[in-house]
Amino acid sequence: MINVNSKRIFIIFLLSSVIALEAYSTEIKGKVFRQGSQELVSGVIVSVLGIDQKVITDDQGEFKLTELPIGTYQLTLKRFRFRSKMIEVPVLDDQPTNLDIRLERIDFIFDEIVVRGQLLTESVSRQSVTGLEIKRIPGAGGDALRAIQALPGIKAGADFGGQLYVRGGGPEDNQIYFDRYPLANAYHFGGLVSTVSSEILQRIDIYAGGFGAEYGQDSQAIIDIYSRAGNRKNFSSKVNLNILYAEGLIEGPLGESGSWYFAGRRSYFDLFPLERVITVITAFPRFWDYQTRFNYEINEKYQIDFTAFAADDFAELAFSEEQQDEEELRGALYIKNSAHVQGFHLRALLTPRLTYDFNLSHNKQLVNFKIGQGFFLRIQPDVYDVRHDVVYEISPNLRLETGLLNSIGDVVVQLFFPNPPEEGDPNYDFLEAEKNRVDTRQDDYQVEGYVQTRFTLGEYLSFALGTRVDYSADLTAQPTPQPRFSLNLTTPGLPQLRLAYGRYLQTPQPPQFFEPGGNPELEESLSDHFILEIERAFENGTVIKAAGYRKQLDKQIEPDPEENPVKNKNYLNIGEGYAQGVEFLLQYRQGDRFFGWLSYARSVSKRRDAPDQDYRFYSYDQTHIATIIASYKFTKTFEIGGRWQYATGNPYTPLTCEENISNPCYESILSPRDGKTRKVPLYGSINSFRVEPFHRLDVRISKDFVFDTWQIGTYLELINAYNRKNVLQFSYDEEYERNEDGEVKKDIVGQLPLLPYFGVILEF
Repeated sequence: MINVNSKRIFIIFLLSSVIALEAYSTEIKGKVFRQGSQELVSGVIVSVLGIDQKVITDDQGEFKLTELPIGTYQLTLKRFRFRSKMIEVPVLDDQPTNLDIRLERIDFIFDEIVVRGQLLTESVSRQSVTGLEIKRIPGAGGDALRAIQALPGIKAGADFGGQLYVRGGGPEDNQIYFDRYPLANAYHFGGLVSTVSSEILQRIDIYAGGFGAEYGQDSQAIIDIYSRAGNRKNFSSKVNLNILYAEGLIEGPLGESGSWYFAGRRSYFDLFPLERVITVITAFPRFWDYQTRFNYEINEKYQIDFTAFAADDFAELAFSEEQQDEEELRGALYIKNSAHVQGFHLRALLTPRLTYDFNLSHNKQLVNFKIGQGFFLRIQPDVYDVRHDVVYEISPNLRLETGLLNSIGDVVVQLFFPNPPEEGDPNYDFLEAEKNRVDTRQDDYQVEGYVQTRFTLGEYLSFALGTRVDYSADLTAQPTPQPRFSLNLTTPGLPQLRLAYGRYLQTPQPPQFFEPGGNPELEESLSDHFILEIERAFENGTVIKAAGYRKQLDKQIEPDPEENPVKNKNYLNIGEGYAQGVEFLLQYRQGDRFFGWLSYARSVSKRRDAPDQDYRFYSYDQTHIATIIASYKFTKTFEIGGRWQYATGNPYTPLTCEENISNPCYESILSPRDGKTRKVPLYGSINSFRVEPFHRLDVRISKDFVFDTWQIGTYLELINAYNRKNVLQFSYDEEYERNEDGEVKKDIVGQLPLLPYFGVILEF
């Protein structure tokens, strides 16, 4: 029998339990965003301090904490690459509490972490620049291809030029890829700015030589640009405004397993009425470009990508009699360059050991140049590429790689123009040279194939061994094997040692091969690379690297020395040469706060134009290149950086009167073109003199302002901060008059003076 007191106690206990259950029905719900944007953040660990309750945000950035009594709670939010955050949340009633929380993203220098097994031999002579570094390197203006000019052994031909000299090679030695598709028009107007937006880049890999068999024809240095995938979580956008152009980026998810982005920019010189001031310009220069990518994971085995990019340059000028002495050059100067590329990529994991990549691309270009009285050059390639790459892991210690590329298309060539000037030839005269008249359509069919194996011996030694064959049916039609080999020795506690050898071919340029100005019997030029590297990485973020290399050149294409230099030149495989040097790099990274490096390269690059001639300096020889870069974030939104670079002056061919003051500077001849007497300069030894050394300091200051749903970044760069008067080139006095010291007078063409460069980046 239950007494009255017992009943009261039971009722009180029951009511307390009901009240307690009611109190514990409260929830805290929320979404987590990235600070400064509307991007939702998944994978955030949300914990309640003092209570053993922990949840993780889902793909939509949402979380829910349940069964919380009324009170005040402290929540902690943690996620890799985001700054941890603690917030205080009062729960005042039994209604769910809804929160919008924003986490600050921490941008590390390493945008990508790649885990490699012992099987993969480290690539020799590879240097990488991440997307974040590109934006932070002083003097680059956030430009993708200008940033790599700060790497060891690489020098630009001019402050505002896109010609890169890599380890003593010329611009024609470099091959540039964007997402593994050839990037023919890498720069607007030859180097003003690159044609690829830095906002969509993941990284750029630069192979200065000795690379494997997977890279192909007509390249002794590779610049491999990779774009990132679009934002998979939500729609976002960015706007970049600077003194040269306006740039935009939009991106977002594509279903549940894909993403997309579209980036584009346009200059705005032509939008201002400057032609009223600069009367010579009839159509002010303008450029535009775009890049877009759609990627989708069909399932765990198949992934597809669609990529398209394009670039276009246009300008038109008009020279009157007062502005141009030569009658043949008066009139219009018309420039129109464009390139359009579309590509499809399928990646298939057929089995756990077998991977297949399929690429289909279409590349259409236009080079249209007109000048003066009827001189014109019009080239239109239209090419389709189909590429297959297969990787098969035979065992944990042995992998086989093979690939095949078929390229088919045509090129339309229409011109009334002379052959371009030869490297090292100071006597080139556009008006005096005999003109070629061509109107033809040439078929273009090429096959490139390679096979390569990577394997390990023991615990610390790995190899890569392969070969490739390139065949150009409409050029040399000579399939020539190109063996490639590399070795990687990694011993604990000691520097990593890498060796490499490779043979590389270059097909003749169209003016050298096709008639009437070329020789259709030419063969490919050969280059053999020998490379030794030593590298040591430390746990504190320091990397020390040293490299030595030699490139032996054979069968180089040179003009026939028996030909009349004024007339069309035939060509022969009679040249030889070499480039050799050493490079040193000291690099340090400290999280997201500091990065910098010190590099030095010493090299010599020489050519011999015929077997009976002496070696001379190559026109792109750079004896010394030294670079110092440092960038430091004083706060999470304020950064200052600087870059200083020194380089030996470019070689040039002097007049005979510069070599010896008693020698004449010129001779008078009767021009066969117009019958007038002209003063023709007399030149001495090819590339035996140099201009003054180049050095320049660039400074970058950036400040970000971060708000809840958007942010604004500002930056100011001082190009050539101490206003060094670097020499680009010079022209001799037309009358070859001498100064008081007996030296012939020169008109100097300088490189960039002190130039402030300002930009604003808006991100939503």
